[in-house]
Amino acid sequence: MFNSKINNQVANIIEDIRKNGDKAVFSYVKKFDGMDLSKSGLKVSHQTIAASDKSMSLNLKRAIKSSFDNVSSYHKAEFNQIKKSWSLNKKGVQTGQFLTPIESVGIYVPGGRFSYPSTIIMTALAAKSAGVKRIAMTTPPKMMSAPVLWTAKLCGIQDIYSIGGAAAIAALAYGTETIKKVDMIVGPGNAFVNEAKRQVFGQVGIDSLAGPSEVCIIADKGCPTIYIVSDIMAQVEHDPQARAFFFCDSASKIAQVKKDLPKEAFKQVQIKQCSIAKAIEFSNEIAPEHLELLVKQPQKLYGKVKNAGAVFAGYQTPTAAGDYWAGPSHVLPTAGSAKFSSGLSVMTFLKRTSWTQVAADNMAAYIDIAQFADSEGLVWHKKSAQARFSRGCGL
Repeated sequence: MFNSKINNQVANIIEDIRKNGDKAVFSYVKKFDGMDLSKSGLKVSHQTIAASDKSMSLNLKRAIKSSFDNVSSYHKAEFNQIKKSWSLNKKGVQTGQFLTPIESVGIYVPGGRFSYPSTIIMTALAAKSAGVKRIAMTTPPKMMSAPVLWTAKLCGIQDIYSIGGAAAIAALAYGTETIKKVDMIVGPGNAFVNEAKRQVFGQVGIDSLAGPSEVCIIADKGCPTIYIVSDIMAQVEHDPQARAFFFCDSASKIAQVKKDLPKEAFKQVQIKQCSIAKAIEFSNEIAPEHLELLVKQPQKLYGKVKNAGAVFAGYQTPTAAGDYWAGPSHVLPTAGSAKFSSGLSVMTFLKRTSWTQVAADNMAAYIDIAQFADSEGLVWHKKSAQARFSRGCGL
């Protein structure tokens, strides 16, 4: 939703950083984070990154490495499935397409209530699998935790900057004395980050404009109640704007969920009894970021799912599996945008380029091109076609 106050504040921050570079960035870090980095600098030192290893527990390292392995494997397999080029040969003309990776990407790792090393894994590894050569990362200095730094190191990111909010987006988009501009910015954030991404789009590419997180849970009577309650609560704990939808064909199951669900969650949850088929219809209209199919045979429903960022199938698969560990990126379309967009993937970081080559003897093509150009009143378009025709379409 458009907010003129946020819009104006973000616009001023972006313009200030465009004009004043590092000096402006330092002032915003001091203003919003209460830290003076003018002497230590914005870039996190290699020594600080290396030191993150010392304060990490072995169990957390193992969990992060497990996620890293799963997500890497998923995106490598995804990349291998993509057709990198193709061509079409018709009489007198050859056309085709090839893919190339974006050259540089900035990852925004949000702060706020928690620090999020998972965001690094869920963005950087898709970019690396696509062939992106340079990846920079920003996060608010107070959120520059050991897990964030250790995960960035694991993902091969060396350019890490202590800056958050709209200022980070502006610095990545336009560059400063310290921060080299990037071609694309990805990663979630608050309303100010979202607005900054919206304003710099065109100067750089962005992944999406993310809204509050949402889940749609479709369950049958066989699903354990604790699974449903836990997954609803996992959703609403994101923030007060997060939403959950719960559809079930069993009145007794719904009653049990309502009984066990903490009362404070009800203002963020919509619950409805209906058939599984009707629940799928409701879900397709909602187009949720996360869709849980907590039913006995979820695969039978895949063909009916039209709009969802990601599907989590079966009783044993919570959304949290996708948030942290399974493989596909957790950066997904929100606020109904799954009706027309997809989650972050290797394809996010690949550009499609078409190519055309007209045969030397294809004079008929230039007659048609000249005719089309003439009908639109574009004189030199017509002449550029006639020039080939007049030379016999060859040298």
